[in-house]
Amino acid sequence: MTQQLTEWQIEEWIRDYGYMLREITRLNDILNKVHISESKLTTIYGIEATMPKGSCGKSQEELQELTREEKRLYRFIKITQYLRKCKDLLEGNDKEWTTYDCMLRGMTYKQIAEHLRCSRDTVRKFKENIISTIGKKVTEDRFQQQLKMIENRG
Repeated sequence: MTQQLTEWQIEEWIRDYGYMLREITRLNDILNKVHISESKLTTIYGIEATMPKGSCGKSQEELQELTREEKRLYRFIKITQYLRKCKDLLEGNDKEWTTYDCMLRGMTYKQIAEHLRCSRDTVRKFKENIISTIGKKVTEDRFQQQLKMIENRG
C-alpha cells in the first residue's frame, strides 16, 4: 500500500476514533449479553419425552453474525490501542501532541486553533506532520497486515 493511501487510512482512523470507542462498548454489550432460557422446568413423560425439541441455542446464522461482530470488535480494539500507543511518537513537540490528542477527541481545526492560540493553517501543518509520522510507524509495524489477519480469521 502506498504511503499516501496509508496516510488517508490513518486520517480516517483518527476521525473515527470516538465512533470506534462507542462501537467497542456496543459490541461488548451485544457479545456479553446473557440469554435466559424460557424452557419449562417440568419433566415430560411418555411419547412426548422422545419427540425432538427445538434448540434453545443459537442458529448458524446467529453464530456467523457473532463472529463477524467479534472480528469488528477486535479490529476496533486493535486500531484504538494502536492510535493511543502512537501518542508516544509525538513526545518531542508538545503542540503536536496536544493537536493529536484534540483530534482524537473529535475537535475541529477551528477549535484546536483556538485552544493552541494559533492559525488553522498551523494546525493543518501539525496534522500533516502527525499523520506522516504515524504513517511511517504503521508501515514499519506492518499494522495493516495485522488487521487483515483479524478479518481473515474465523
